[in-house]
Amino acid sequence: LIRKVIHANRGQIRYCYESQLNRFPKLEGKVAIKFVITGSGSVATSSVAQSTVNNAELETCVAGRVKTWIFPKPKGGGVVVVTYPFIFKQSGG
Repeated sequence: LIRKVIHANRGQIRYCYESQLNRFPKLEGKVAIKFVITGSGSVATSSVAQSTVNNAELETCVAGRVKTWIFPKPKGGGVVVVTYPFIFKQSGG
């Protein structure tokens, strides 16, 4: 279910990447975002767990977008901690 929400919002993540790609044409790598889904399905915190892109603006943009997403309510309440890697590669380059 979590992957489904991430998939549905991947355009926002692509936007983060493409807005940096104009200034840094060779930009690629992985940004792993650690986020906490609350009992209501909203994201309480979102931060960069690991990154190989060396681009603070891209990292901040991705973490900021994830924080706005709404996930299905976790079964049995409580919070769910997720670390998800976003891979950034130029297509067809």
